[in-house]
Amino acid sequence: MGTVIALDQYRMRKDPEGELRTLLAPPPRINDGQIFARDYSKLDGIVFAVLKIREILRYHVQTNEEWQYLALQVLDAAYHFDAEHGALLGEATASLKNYILEEMDRRNGRDMTAALLLLDLVEKAPRHRERLPARDG
Repeated sequence: MGTVIALDQYRMRKDPEGELRTLLAPPPRINDGQIFARDYSKLDGIVFAVLKIREILRYHVQTNEEWQYLALQVLDAAYHFDAEHGALLGEATASLKNYILEEMDRRNGRDMTAALLLLDLVEKAPRHRERLPARDG
């Protein structure tokens, strides 16, 4: 004869780590409309991108907190962007992209790809391209 158990108990038996992960950090909500409706040449768009990346990494990468420092570097480089410091934004986004690529696997690939997309949008925003010095050749 079968036994009746609560749904929460069943989930804990099935995936004990998954339930704990959901309690610590809720799954990220990624909406294409939210991502593509933002202007990433303005500060509010940049802050949205960094916070969304934070939401994604907080859910998928809980054992290592190096990404928090890297995300703050991106925010700082984007805020202080000008022609003299244009390379800093590229370096900061490259560092965070490399970290995301190292942490990407089959389980979190979709969310991590969204984080990479957000970084590309911040890095290649029109404001940032206009202020870069022209390259000869």
